[in-house]
Amino acid sequence: MHMPALLAVVLSIHAAAPAVPQLRAALQHSDLWLRVRAATALAVIGKPARPALPEMLERIARGPTKDDPRGMEQRFIASAIFSKMLTNTKSLEGVDRDQLRTAIARGLQNQDGRARGEISEIYRRLSYEEIQPLLPAVLEAFYKPAPSGEMFADEVRLNGLKVLTMHHIEEGMAACADYLRTQNPWSSENRTPDILKILDVYGAQAQAVLPTLRETAALFDQGEPDFPKKLTEQKAKAVRDAMAKIEAAQDRPELKRLK
Repeated sequence: MHMPALLAVVLSIHAAAPAVPQLRAALQHSDLWLRVRAATALAVIGKPARPALPEMLERIARGPTKDDPRGMEQRFIASAIFSKMLTNTKSLEGVDRDQLRTAIARGLQNQDGRARGEISEIYRRLSYEEIQPLLPAVLEAFYKPAPSGEMFADEVRLNGLKVLTMHHIEEGMAACADYLRTQNPWSSENRTPDILKILDVYGAQAQAVLPTLRETAALFDQGEPDFPKKLTEQKAKAVRDAMAKIEAAQDRPELKRLK
């Protein structure tokens, strides 16, 4: 960003800071969309608006209500927080971890796939001790896709796999193997190598899911409805190449179980 533009942003944020008390008050207004717009404005203001973060997290934790059964408020406030206010590790300084975990767990139940995906971006910025209580919710969000926003459903699933693998959670192996079959066919020829790369972190431990991988490769060989045969064959080859690497692997990282 050029210096004049950057200065304009800094000045605009500084100028907006005095509005924070009124925007915080608007978070308690009876009108849903006024609350949403207030949260969005607070997120744009950034650091001067950080005192409002606990209230915003609390709004997410409330989840759907009788007047908002699909959790639209939760959806938009989650976007404001996780896509704007908390976009890097430093931004988590001073955030109450219990309140943050509660908001994440409830937000991962939102009916919109995009909202879940935006929330899941925070996984990689939490230590194992911080995210460990959330891992069952992470796995549930992987296996139970949101009923809407299907186009964005893969983000929360891939982020879930990455964090399970990062911490060598045993259930992550089966989740990877399952996802190869259940992923959205759209662009799956590009996503399949990413899933297999995630699985590769388990080394020789991934030999436990080789039978599933063999079945998946065979299914790809048969072709998929409304999907190019050439791309299905490409996926089958990627799975078999990964199987060969797993079969030859020597490293056996110690695994942790969720159950």
